Amino acid sequence: MSAISLLAARPDQKSTIANLIQLYLHDMTEFMPFPVSADGRFQYDFLDRFWQHPYLIMAGNEIAGFALVVDSCPLTGRKPCFFMAEFFILKAYRRRGVGAAALAEAISRHPGDWHIGVPLANIPALAFWGRALSRYTPEVGTIAFDGDDWRLHAFEVD
Repeated sequence: MSAISLLAARPDQKSTIANLIQLYLHDMTEFMPFPVSADGRFQYDFLDRFWQHPYLIMAGNEIAGFALVVDSCPLTGRKPCFFMAEFFILKAYRRRGVGAAALAEAISRHPGDWHIGVPLANIPALAFWGRALSRYTPEVGTIAFDGDDWRLHAFEVD
């Protein structure tokens, strides 16, 4: 496996992340419905809002996914508080430590309070986040937000 790194996305890479969001939403339709526009693309209206700390996840020179970190928690309204707004690893890189390595790097770049929310309907994501966040010993609870139930992980990083 190539070295895993987190590359701060430049404004000219926004379209790259927009393309990856289509794959991300496609994968999530197994658990949650997402509307498709007349042009055949999933509707996603949050990229501008979540473009605060965007990252491409790299495995060597290959794109392995992306992460969008924001400065406040949309589930709780807590601010300041870092929140992983979106996190995606391409299927070819899953279950190989790429996600955990990228997550650890993202968290280390943003010391302070963190919230990470996972829809309860997304069973594989619940398992990943439970494993990947265990080293941070988060407080874990559930929260209702926008018609869905979420598992909320809250922790602090120095």
